[in-house]
Amino acid sequence: PKPLSAWSGGGRIGHGSAAESAVADYAAGRGGAGSIGPKVLDGVFCFGADFAESLAKANAAKGSDDDRAKVLGMLKAADAYVQVKQFHDAAREVEAAQSLIAQLRFDEGRACAMVVVANIYSRQGKLSTEEQLDEALDLASDAQEKFQKFGSKKCEAAALLALALARHTLKKHEEGNSAAKEAQLLLQGVGDRAAEAEVYHLVADGYLMQGNARRAAKMVSQARSIQVELGDKAKEAACCHRLGEIEVEGLEEQKALATLSVAQDLYKELRDCVGEAAVLNTLKEHYLKKGKLNLAIETLQRVVTLYNHAGETKKEGGALVALTELLIEKEQLTLAERTVQAAMKVCSNIRDGEGVVKATNLTNTIKNALLKREVQKSIGEYGHFANYPLHPVIDFGLNRQIPEAFGEVAKGFEP
Repeated sequence: PKPLSAWSGGGRIGHGSAAESAVADYAAGRGGAGSIGPKVLDGVFCFGADFAESLAKANAAKGSDDDRAKVLGMLKAADAYVQVKQFHDAAREVEAAQSLIAQLRFDEGRACAMVVVANIYSRQGKLSTEEQLDEALDLASDAQEKFQKFGSKKCEAAALLALALARHTLKKHEEGNSAAKEAQLLLQGVGDRAAEAEVYHLVADGYLMQGNARRAAKMVSQARSIQVELGDKAKEAACCHRLGEIEVEGLEEQKALATLSVAQDLYKELRDCVGEAAVLNTLKEHYLKKGKLNLAIETLQRVVTLYNHAGETKKEGGALVALTELLIEKEQLTLAERTVQAAMKVCSNIRDGEGVVKATNLTNTIKNALLKREVQKSIGEYGHFANYPLHPVIDFGLNRQIPEAFGEVAKGFEP
């Protein structure tokens, strides 16, 4: 969006850390009076923390009577949205903060916004122009200098990570790794191991952009080691899932299947049905690429069950639609018919218009396929009695009759 360019002249923190609560504490009047200090600023960025928790803390700050706390809450929400790739929502939050920052002359808020905008430009892929990617470099670099003056180490690390990502996106990979290393040293200095793990994920992104899956896998393995050390099984499971995805792309099939199995077991232990379903979806895509349609269908059936248990109705409907498509491809039309009926019911109940349209189209596809099968069967059974050809050519002599007809019409116009 055009208003974002006005920021020319993010990072994240550990799950459940004291710094992450600082923004909400300040909003509630527990941060003391006067200017906003480094501790409060350090709570703006999420650094891989749980999305729902980060958003809850952001909303608490947005409900404050203090306009500066509102701004930081908006920017924390924006950073959380960037993490889950909801860029439109992130841009909306930044734009809402823009007018308040200008009114308050809130330099700390402006610097935080610059990091968020840089991350939006770098992460939204082909939606960004070359000009925006260049701007992301400038925004992140300027923000880092500002945070050095403000004394916020984590915000400075956030700016460095935004700078690293922008450089990687522009294929300046060595410079990107250099900025990431600086961020890692800052985070080691403040003792935030959870945030340090996120640095490894960003470096892995850079290696993937270069097509170096092996190095990327090593980086994610380093991040996993930190999560094991911290005892965070949810993050460990996420690392295993990502590691399996990278290994699959790197054509290390057996290694990938073993890693994905570990991820699945961890999610089962956590009773995280959605996480387990995500792993199975990765396996399903792998089986499809390998042409193993039966395994893909079996895996997707398990995904449907998991989404049902988790109460994720929209995702369940989407999985049923995807399952129907595979069953049609396998020509299991009777089962496909039952599956699409279930998909239609689920999508209708939650008023998922897109899902209903897809289910309707698949219903018509199945009807046509069943009709074609019935016609072929009838021809096969009765064709020898009727002596009816499979590909009939009907000729009523129109080629001869049409010129004669035009000739008769032409006579009517003769004087």
